[in-house]
Amino acid sequence: MENVPSTPAPGDLTVPLLSGWEGVGAGLLLLAALAVMVLLLAAARPGAGNRSEWQAWLDARSGRAGAAPADPADGPGAIAEG
Repeated sequence: MENVPSTPAPGDLTVPLLSGWEGVGAGLLLLAALAVMVLLLAAARPGAGNRSEWQAWLDARSGRAGAAPADPADGPGAIAEG
């Protein structure tokens, strides 16, 4: 009759440290990779955040691009009177 080795008891030094946790680790790694892919796709999609509307608003607000204000008091950092 063959001698069949018994399974090691938990806590025995012959049991690998991550015994049974490989599947959990692989699942978490897969979940993290999926989350990164979703974030990259969301950031790369066209029109994200209504950027075109924001750019149109900025263009309308600024008047002529690169033109200096007529009065230095109307420039950046001017205090509004009212």
